Amino acid sequence: MSGIKATGDWSRLKDSLHRLAGMSFRAIHKDIGEHLVTSTKDRFKTETAPDGTRWTQSIRARNEGGQTLTDSAILKNSVAYTARPDRVEVGTNDKRAGTHQFGCTIRPKRAKHLQFRVGKRWVRKKEVQIPKREFMGINEDDQAAINDILRSHIEERLK
Repeated sequence: MSGIKATGDWSRLKDSLHRLAGMSFRAIHKDIGEHLVTSTKDRFKTETAPDGTRWTQSIRARNEGGQTLTDSAILKNSVAYTARPDRVEVGTNDKRAGTHQFGCTIRPKRAKHLQFRVGKRWVRKKEVQIPKREFMGINEDDQAAINDILRSHIEERLK
């Protein structure tokens, strides 16, 4: 049998591996979740997707001022995380999230037209195209922060 034989005192390495094995992944996932929620909420301030592209301005923001997707801030404030030992989940339970994240076409279900207010006037349309305004996702800055969080937890555990 061929191979490498190593001899010496492995007690330091063995101790380090035992300390790493005892790490709390829930704590790591909590820190990652907190970062990603903050990062996602910051996108509502800058009106940008994770890749840095600007969101298409909403008609309401253009006509009334303010920011796109933040009139009531319900969507932004619904972004949350759940930290578990095996993973972290970041998302929202707001039913409008998918519409804004992926974009969609809205058509009337039972009527000939959609009817809604834009500013002070009523508008009738056969369909409305909601542009994609991606707010969820991990970009390079997020990945670097996640790496820093992992590094910090590992270094703390090895002290």
